[in-house]
Amino acid sequence: MKKVLIIQRSLFHYRADFYNGLREKLADNGVELNLAYGKLKNKDALKQDEVDLEWATYVENKVFKVGGIELYWQPCLSFLDDQDLVIVEQANKNLINYVLVLRRALTKLKLGYWGHGRNMQRNENDWGNRFKRYFINKCDWWFAYTEGVKRIIVSQSFPPANVTVVQNAIDTRSLVECYDSLTKESLSQLRAELGIASNNVAIYCGGIYKEKRIDFLIEACDQVRQQVNDFHILIVGSGPDVNLIHEARATRDWVHYIGPKFGLERVKYFQLASLFLMPGLVGLAVLDSFALRTPMITTQYPYHSPEVEYLKNGVNGLMTEDNPESYVAAVVGFFQNDTQRIRLTQGCRDSASKYTVEKMVDNFANGILKCLRAENYPRKETFQDANASRVGS
Repeated sequence: MKKVLIIQRSLFHYRADFYNGLREKLADNGVELNLAYGKLKNKDALKQDEVDLEWATYVENKVFKVGGIELYWQPCLSFLDDQDLVIVEQANKNLINYVLVLRRALTKLKLGYWGHGRNMQRNENDWGNRFKRYFINKCDWWFAYTEGVKRIIVSQSFPPANVTVVQNAIDTRSLVECYDSLTKESLSQLRAELGIASNNVAIYCGGIYKEKRIDFLIEACDQVRQQVNDFHILIVGSGPDVNLIHEARATRDWVHYIGPKFGLERVKYFQLASLFLMPGLVGLAVLDSFALRTPMITTQYPYHSPEVEYLKNGVNGLMTEDNPESYVAAVVGFFQNDTQRIRLTQGCRDSASKYTVEKMVDNFANGILKCLRAENYPRKETFQDANASRVGS
């Protein structure tokens, strides 16, 4: 039986269904999946969104600080001997990646990268992304989050046939089923608990940290409230910037901080809202928007994650210019335009079936099987590359 090991620095709650499904799918095809994972430390742990899996192996991350940079060592070398393929996140900070690149050059071990192709939250030509580009070809296979990520990888002369677009997703089916099962009585009860009689309710659901631009969100909501006097916002999540939420709600009775909620716990809050506000970084949250029929409004923020590709402006959500004035106008316009609201909500329903964890499992499993069958990608140029000139491009 072929064996595959995935190494992750952390195990987020939204990945549990994916890993369980992938393990089952690969087992049906005679492949054993193993997972080694660590846990976040310091401020990252404040997001409170990690879980454990009984069949996976926890390994404690070792953190080293070099200047202002944190580097991570995951002690997984003892797991490698009987593996046919190891898949890692393509992250500069993960020291084990460099060991695996060298081991790949000296053995028959196959190496797969899983990720974005570059750090989307940084300028594409900063030193970190240049360094990342240098190593982009040092693997046998790429598991790209989206089609846009594939274009980044292929632009660096990696063979397209060795790239699998996994269509990064979460378990939206259970969200849809839970949403449909909620009753009018439960919604009325939630309204009473929160003291909300209005239908002009928005939600923010996600991590609460710098890139999410919570200060922009609060400023925009203040302006919306001036024009829509029964506007309320529910804020679901946690993170290092949560103090901004506490300060805001202390003087605004229309700001409701729910705290961190995961999985199906958050569904009822989406049912109460008609609009999803996320002016900063958008990633997998766009799939919550689709599954829970709550159109998202974001901005042309330059550092979104790849999944923002799923949002089609005017079809299943809105993307405004990157300033509070444009954002506020879009939010107010949404509440005042029933035709637009109905159209965007239907767009969410249509998109929910396109991006599912089941499809992601199928895509990822097919990529693994193809990689295991394929000839090894050329590995003679491990630390010197014919395309080294690209590093400075």
